[in-house]
Amino acid sequence: MKRLNISAVITGEAVYGTVLVAGLIYAFSNYKSDAWPIFYTTLGTVVVFWIAHVYAEIVANNISGAGHAVGEALHRSVGLLWAMILPLALLLLGVFGLIPDDLAVNLALWAAVLTLAVLGYLAVGERSTRFWARMLGAVATGALGGALILLKAFVH
Repeated sequence: MKRLNISAVITGEAVYGTVLVAGLIYAFSNYKSDAWPIFYTTLGTVVVFWIAHVYAEIVANNISGAGHAVGEALHRSVGLLWAMILPLALLLLGVFGLIPDDLAVNLALWAAVLTLAVLGYLAVGERSTRFWARMLGAVATGALGGALILLKAFVH
């Protein structure tokens, strides 16, 4: 059985994308109470950021003389897209009326926190076998998403 290449999952783009998605959901939920507009504005914004990131990678790789700039840019920026799948899937539960919209938003935000914690745990796990070190990495990265949720609670 082939082992998952952790360094392909733990990328700056995946962390940045997760923080971006959580921040967008948080910000849009302050202005919109229905899951549908939060869903499509988050999706649209992340896609625009992804396109901009791919474009920037292509320009940078062409300047440095890389031959396969488009393929490399698409590969390196895919973390931005992966980061939105779970939170947006949870928002869809609200869109389709399976759960209340506010619950869908909260679940999406907590999914981002969990994603960041897992990314932190895995990242430290690549460098250390110590459980406490991996847990510290999980707590540190998860705290970033948690700060967004706590801020939302204080604002409301």
